[in-house]
Amino acid sequence: MLYCSHFKRAFDEAYGMLNEKQKEAVDTIDGPVMVVAGPGTGKTQVLTLRIANILLQTDTAPESILALTFTDSGAQAMRERLRRYLGARAYQVRIFTFHGFAQQLIAQYPDFYPKVIGSRPASDVEKIHIIEFFLQRKDISLLSPLGNPSYYVYHVMRMIGQLKQEYVSPDQFAELIAAQETELEGIEKIHQKGAHKGKVRGEYTKKEKSIGKNKELLLVYRQYEALLSDAGLYDFEDMIVETVTALSTQEDMLRDLQEQYQYILADEHQDVNGSQNKILEL
Repeated sequence: MLYCSHFKRAFDEAYGMLNEKQKEAVDTIDGPVMVVAGPGTGKTQVLTLRIANILLQTDTAPESILALTFTDSGAQAMRERLRRYLGARAYQVRIFTFHGFAQQLIAQYPDFYPKVIGSRPASDVEKIHIIEFFLQRKDISLLSPLGNPSYYVYHVMRMIGQLKQEYVSPDQFAELIAAQETELEGIEKIHQKGAHKGKVRGEYTKKEKSIGKNKELLLVYRQYEALLSDAGLYDFEDMIVETVTALSTQEDMLRDLQEQYQYILADEHQDVNGSQNKILEL
């Protein structure tokens, strides 16, 4: 009992240093809670104390709480704070980075990760070589300038990563490009009067070139995905993308996790991308 009192006293001291709004967030055991505040204002402390309060006020098992953050150091710092208020029970709370959580699910449900299981992560060098290879194709011109064919390699690699982060597949990207083309049709192409009468409008040319680059990016994206698969490789982003796919299509897996995790908390939620947020929604 003396052991428990020590941690309860540490919790009470930390709780006493909160302002009224922070206490409100910590005291809201059930239902959705969103804390909006600037950097260095104690958001992570509020999240940590809310976890502790849930365990102090309810009979919730520590392993039924899932906390997600962005860096290993952030996850470690959160667990260390929690240990001050819960002792050994802090190690039972599930605290992961988003990628760490994906790794856990891959190990737990390997059958639902056909793209990942049996493959290995592609290195940056391998990804660069793959993209360089495709940018040398004759049907790639806007993304492969004559003077420097490799100029857009890192840009293309970054854009493919961002598409995956926002859970935009090649087919979905094709739909977005089609919408851009429809929008282009509604833009007047030729100046009808003035000094530039008869010439193509700059706005039209700019959008037309942007669509052309996106079409080439789509071509590279499709081929990049196919070659990764053929080579038994996957992207770092694929761990998150494939988790969204698994949760969206595998009802048994989804129900397991929904039953296991009664409370889900995300630190620094403003930084989540589309794929990470989809995991939280699911």
